[in-house]
Amino acid sequence: MDLLRTEYDIQHHLVLSKKNTLHHALIRMIVSTLSTPEELLNLRKRDFRFNKGKNLDYYTVRLSKRGKSRVSPVDRKTFEIIQTMPSQPFTMSEDEMNEIVGLYSPPGKRYNCKRLREAVESILSDSDLFGMDLRDNEEKYAFMLDFNPLYSGFWDLEDEDGVEDFILSYSEVTGTKDWRRISNETGIEVEVVRRVIESGKKSILKFLR
Repeated sequence: MDLLRTEYDIQHHLVLSKKNTLHHALIRMIVSTLSTPEELLNLRKRDFRFNKGKNLDYYTVRLSKRGKSRVSPVDRKTFEIIQTMPSQPFTMSEDEMNEIVGLYSPPGKRYNCKRLREAVESILSDSDLFGMDLRDNEEKYAFMLDFNPLYSGFWDLEDEDGVEDFILSYSEVTGTKDWRRISNETGIEVEVVRRVIESGKKSILKFLR
């Protein structure tokens, strides 16, 4: 699968799920920490930590399954969203988690937790995450800050160019130029969508077919 299309698919899930905090948090945890359904079911708010490192402040979460645990970096915004939720944020079954992820899949595709996690892994693997000797959690967080666009805010549409790219890609993938519909479905301000659609620019995804 082309990495640019994979990136779009991940962002599609993140942007469209924003209207539902529980769904959005679930998807963010998978994208931010590569969580599995079992780890999400075992998750508690007390598992999250804010840390002061030598070079930067960072966030971590302890994830557990089958009696084993691991500590993963987690992006700041996901950390903050989880803090607004119940002490056990995710109480649904694996099938229900898969159904939630599937709800926000782009047209013509059907993602579940495993497929979404594999999509993120393919992005990070291209950046050599699994071949690097990252010695501690601060280094792991710094790596994710550089190579996981959720950490930098790009996938959260915190950048003007990122907003334009997403609108163009959304229009290409869904086959619609109806800027009112795009605004309603994505939550992006209607005038911003109208301006991008009427610019006549094309998404790079158009040229990957």
